[in-house]
Amino acid sequence: MRKSAEAAAAACLETASSELPARPARFGSRSRTVLSYLAALAIIVAIARDVPLAALLGALARARIGLFATTVVLAFAGWFFGETLLFSRLFTYFHGRTTFRETLAANAAQYFLQLVNVAVGSGALIVFLKKRKSAHWLDGACTLLFQALIDFQVMIAMALAGLTIAPQSSLRGFGWYLTAMLGALWLVAWFWMRGRPHMRWMQRIYDLPAMGAFRTARPRHYLSLSLIRAAIFGFQGFALYFEMRAFGLQVPLTMTLALAPVILLIASLPLTPVGLGSEQAAMVMCFRNFAPAADVLTVSLAISAGNMICRILLGLIFPHAIESFDETL
Repeated sequence: MRKSAEAAAAACLETASSELPARPARFGSRSRTVLSYLAALAIIVAIARDVPLAALLGALARARIGLFATTVVLAFAGWFFGETLLFSRLFTYFHGRTTFRETLAANAAQYFLQLVNVAVGSGALIVFLKKRKSAHWLDGACTLLFQALIDFQVMIAMALAGLTIAPQSSLRGFGWYLTAMLGALWLVAWFWMRGRPHMRWMQRIYDLPAMGAFRTARPRHYLSLSLIRAAIFGFQGFALYFEMRAFGLQVPLTMTLALAPVILLIASLPLTPVGLGSEQAAMVMCFRNFAPAADVLTVSLAISAGNMICRILLGLIFPHAIESFDETL
């Protein structure tokens, strides 16, 4: 589905030198972009190797395009405006009051630039924090990393809840792995909320200047940001149900809501641009018992194409935000 959480981790690595990449480094960025799209293509080809092209075209011909397009736009709008609210709240907590309107253009630039690669997209928000809130590059990157910690906790918790609702799912064997991952993330949150540790090597980590968001975050911050993120993810589950119905897939609503967090989790891994390829693999894996692989693959490709078109339109609506980011590099 839609990319978000992995962007923060990639951005933190990209800014580890405390400065955003200069123009001479763009060739490497372009090479990574090309390689990541090739990786996405390889995943899709591997999934579709036993699917006849005629079956894909047939599934597309049977689709109710009006219902599908409307749902894609609403789903994208829910994700975009929901994340704009989320980031405005996140930045208010750790960098000073930030309004929804103030965050809108920066988030639009992020969405557009994620078509290039994840780290470049996150750079738009880091530049925003640098210009508007005078935050150091690494401070901004680590604030996004803090949100990524919350995002993955919410995704894994919702995925576990989904597997509980749908115990007959082919993914039920992954429950223990998800539980272990969630426990590890809770330990990380506990480390930062418990206060300064006594062990010297832990103190060095805790005292890192860029980790201010982690040190100052309290349970109410975790709760507020988690609830917003959970609402965004939940809305995507309903949208996925209607997107599949537009292609004639008769997947029960409860099953769709149960498995949507698993798809989000897999698609959020920092492997390919905007989840292309990984989203297709996740959807075919989750819904292969409910519909032919050709139909599921066609829906997933249509969803990815619709989201990419929406991202391009955002770039046309907010060109100045992207130009501002480009001038900063």
